[in-house]
Parts: sequence; C-alpha cells; structure tokens
Amino acid sequence: MNNWRSYLLGFLCIVIVFYEVPSSHTNATGAPSGYSGSVSDLQNTCETCHSNNIVNSLDSNHVLISSELDYLAHYNLGQSYFFAITASSFMLNKFGFQACVENELGEKIGTLVIADAIQTQLVGDGTYITHTQSGSQAIGVSTWVFNWIAPMSQQGDAVLHTSVLFSNNDGTTQGDQVLYESRTFAEPNFGCTDPEAFNFNLDNDLEDGSCLYSLNSETLSLSFQNLTVSGSFGEELAIQLNVHNTSDESLLVHASRMPTQLSTPTNWFCWGACYTPSVSESASSLEISAGSYLDEFSGHLMAGLNPGNYPIEYCFYTENAIDDSICATVTYKVLGDVYGCIDPNALNYNASATVDDLSCILFPTPLWEFSESYGGIHSIALNTDADITINDSNISVGDWIGVFYETDSGLVCAGYTLWLGENVNLTVHGFDPESEQGFLLNDEFIWQVWDASEGVSWPMIATYSPLQPNNQYFQIDGFSSILTMSNINPISSQDFDIPNGWSIFSTYISNLDMNAMTLFEPIVDDLIIVKNNNGEAYIVEYQFNAIGDFVNGQGYLMKTNLAVNLVFNGDYVKPIQFPISLQEGWNMVGYLYTESVHSAIVFEELLDQDLIQIAKDYQGNALIPGWEFNGLGMMNPGEGYQLKVYEQAVLQY
Repeated sequence: MNNWRSYLLGFLCIVIVFYEVPSSHTNATGAPSGYSGSVSDLQNTCETCHSNNIVNSLDSNHVLISSELDYLAHYNLGQSYFFAITASSFMLNKFGFQACVENELGEKIGTLVIADAIQTQLVGDGTYITHTQSGSQAIGVSTWVFNWIAPMSQQGDAVLHTSVLFSNNDGTTQGDQVLYESRTFAEPNFGCTDPEAFNFNLDNDLEDGSCLYSLNSETLSLSFQNLTVSGSFGEELAIQLNVHNTSDESLLVHASRMPTQLSTPTNWFCWGACYTPSVSESASSLEISAGSYLDEFSGHLMAGLNPGNYPIEYCFYTENAIDDSICATVTYKVLGDVYGCIDPNALNYNASATVDDLSCILFPTPLWEFSESYGGIHSIALNTDADITINDSNISVGDWIGVFYETDSGLVCAGYTLWLGENVNLTVHGFDPESEQGFLLNDEFIWQVWDASEGVSWPMIATYSPLQPNNQYFQIDGFSSILTMSNINPISSQDFDIPNGWSIFSTYISNLDMNAMTLFEPIVDDLIIVKNNNGEAYIVEYQFNAIGDFVNGQGYLMKTNLAVNLVFNGDYVKPIQFPISLQEGWNMVGYLYTESVHSAIVFEELLDQDLIQIAKDYQGNALIPGWEFNGLGMMNPGEGYQLKVYEQAVLQY
C-alpha cells in the first residue's frame, strides 16, 4: 500500500512538473513578491527557486540600474523619478527580475508606478515590480522601465533592490544564474536653506521653515522667523519680534506701528503692555541690558471680511537716538475667496482671484495639422523635473507640447499633450499605410510649444536623457525622456550693411510682398539702380521696375550713392528648399545660409564635377579652380556672387 502511494505521488509530481515547465524557469507570469534581495525579504532573491550553474554563470551576464537620480545629490519628497533595469547576456534569450524600494530599516517607501504595462507589472500590493510574460523574452538584452514616486515625508535613504534572473531556458529551474544589485539614493536634509538667514546651513537641501533673520542698526537689532502671517476672516493674526541691544550699555527702547494702507483691518501691538488700536507709539519704554534682548513685542491684526495683504511697519528706537530707529514691515495676509479668472493663460487672468467665476477669455487652440496615424508607438517621458522654458521662463499649465514630422506641405503633429504640470508619457504614432501618415523609422522629432497665454507657437530644441534606449529618433516601441526644452528664436529679419557704389546683394528672407520697389523703399533716396542676371533693372530715378519680384537664391547687382543700412522682415527660407538653376555661362547667385561658410564647401558638388570656371564677389575676389586658386574664401549672408559654369547645373545648398 505504501509503495502504491509512493508511485502515485511520484507520477503526480511528474505531471505537475510537465505542465508547469513553460512558466517555471522564469515565472513568466511574474516573480512572486518577496524575492528582491531586500532587507525585508531577508535577502532572498530569485536564487531561492533557481539554482546557479557554472556554465551559465558567465562574465557576460550583467545588470545595470540607471535613473535620473544618478545626476542628483538626493531625491525630493513627492517627486517622480524614472528607473531602468537592464539585463544583458551574450547567450541567453530568457530573463526575469523583481525590484522594490526600501529604506535602510527594510520599510517600503515611496510608490512604484508602471511605465510599461507590456513588460512589467506590480505584485505584493504594489510594493514590488516584476516582469510579465512578454517582459521575460528578449535576445541578449532585456530592459524594464518604471517610475518611482518618492515619499511625501522623510523616511530615510532609498535603496532600490533588484534580483535578476538569467535563465538557460531548459524548462527547469536548474542551471540558471541570479544576480543581485542595489542602488542607494540619499534623502534630502531639511533645515534653513536661505543664505540670508543667520542660521543658514550649507548642508541643508530643503527648506523646513526654520530660518531666522535679523535687521540691524548701530545699537539695536531685530530677529524673527518670518515677516508674513496668514489667516482667515475672524482670526487674530499675530507675529513676534525679538529686540536685541547690541551696544555695551543698557537702553530704554520704545516701539511704534504704522499701517501703510488706509483700509487695514483692526490692529494693535504689545510692548510691555498691549495698546489699543488707536495708539501708534508705546507710552513707556522697556529696558534692555547690554548684549541682551527682549521677546515681549508682538503685533496683532483681526482678519476682516476683505481678503488681501496688509503691510504694517513696526519701529524701535531709544529715547536718546530716535534717528537710529530700526524698523520691520510685517505683511498680514487675510485669506478668503476672491472671485475672478484663475487661468494664468487667459487674457483676463486675475492673480489675486482664488475662485473661478467663469469669466476667463482664452486664446484659440493652435493651428497645427494633426496626423491620423495609428501605426507603431514611441513613448516620450515629460517629467516635472524637465526644464521646459520659453524665453527662459517655465511653460505654464494650459500650454501645449507637440512633436512633429516634416512633409513637403509642412509640419504634421503626430503626438501632443496639454501641459498640466504633471508627469506624462507622450505617445507618438508611427507610419500608418492606410492613412499614409505618421513617423518613419529614424525620423527626428521636431518640437513645438503653444504658449496659450500669448497665442504663439514656438519651435523648440530638446535634449534627451542618455539613460533611455532612444533619444531624438523615432523607433517602434521606443522610449525617450526629455531633459530640457527651450524655444528657438525664429529668424524673422535680415540686416544688410550695403557699401557705397556697386555691390551684389541677396537675401534669405521671404515675405508676401517681394516687389523690388517695396523692398528698397527705406533706402530709395540713396539707391540708383538694381539689376538681375538677365539685365532687367529697377531704375529709381524713373520709378521703372522691370525686375518685378525678388527671387530667393538669386543675386542682384546694385548701386548706391552712400553706404546704407537696410532691414528685411519676413520668414526665413530653408536653403534646401531653394535649389538654384544655373545656365551655361555667367550667373548671379544668392547666399542662403545665415552664417558665413567657406566657398569650397558651398560649391563642393560643382567643384567635384569640374563645372565651375570662375566664381567671384563684388570686390573681384575670385575662385578659379583651373588655377587651383581660391581668393574668394568665406561667403557671407546678404551678399551675392557671380558664377560662371561650363554647362547647365544646379547649386544646392
């Protein structure tokens, strides 16, 4: 009977193992909580269930933990931080992991947040993060990403514990390798962080409201924690000032008060005795010994019905030195509902309003062209730690952030978000064959921010976290994280210093009216003639214009009777969009770059094809390839150039 039971038990074990093999070697549904290697896990890792094997314990198996916190001295309370755990092995295609965040006492701290629900999942009531079935499969390298929100209160240094499994994928738990890694991130030190305070400590990271300040005269000084006190209707607001005698003899000190607004609510002060609201100066003085102080002064205000800020000045002086008084202005803030528009992006924003009265007048939404693609996805993290600015000021809640790709007809937005001052993952869509829209692989991200308060769409330049697998180029299932983003001041004008006499002129600015007479109107009194390469002319004296409209990419010969300055306003033309057709023989070509570039680079393609006979500027400086001579050198914005070619060609900037 006992043998029968033994055989039956053995058979059942074989059946169980047979049916559990597909998920056992990496726990494909996720590792059970309690195996991260942390203090509270009693340092148990995946090795508890998986045994190591010399063959699989290779030097090529590595674990890398990376985070935005790598660049910071400490974490900040309540802030969200990005983490990536990467396992790499030359020979394997099956991985698993589990991680948690604890303090040094083994207490779970902060909150783990899923950033990639396909690859990761939370277990253990959300205190652990582990792989999913999809997240256990990779070829050589597997990366799991997630966010961690720091605790709202001081709970000690944060330690990320992770146990990573390298599976030999043989259908058992034998012969695998487990690596444990941890990273410690310091908690912030709280204290006075204001260098103006006399108890300032350079080692403090975050302000805790403990700063003490002082004001000084020759004989008296004041010390205080702050000069602002707040409260609501019906509350008595009070503040204390300490008065110090910094002289070497005892002093008799008086006190006075002076409200700076006529509408200030009922207020009074105490100095030895408490005076009625009608008294502005103390009737008697208090004696303060040399080198000592008194803490008997207090100012008071009864908060009224009208919310607002009410400054009151308090002064202290001795009987024999009224001119040497020392004063401090205390601001009493009466809190309460102030109705008005509270949207900072609205035209009629009221900075004092606390309750929205639905009166806000907003700018329209941006006139962006939006993609209708539903192709592959690339995620881009926009965290509150990212420095996103317009003209050196942080963007506001209500602004739009969009990412674009370029088409022949202009920019198309393939992903955007309304900025709410919160962490967000921006979803960018790839090319969709049905709509023929969306990002192509390796297309570079082009950014714009719609400033809702100004009604302006700004082109932006971005920098990316080097910790993420992808940066500024689109990849299917890619992930990037923005570090900084700032506006590019668009080129909207070109300034010309035109010499006296003959010169050759060109511009990289285009506007709605490119008529020669309109463009040169500001210098018409000093302009004699302008000619194009065909000999057609604008003759000022006769108000005759055979040129018509200026063409970007063309050069124009002109003559003035004085050196003059001219400014063109309009839009910058991208050089790549203006190929210049060259006829056999002489041409006058424009210069479309915004910076000076050497002529050997500008004419590189034409020189490689031996098409240039000569190129020269208006001063006669020449490039003569046949003589291997280049006296032309640098080419400059605003200038035009004569170019002689052996046959028809195209100059492409």
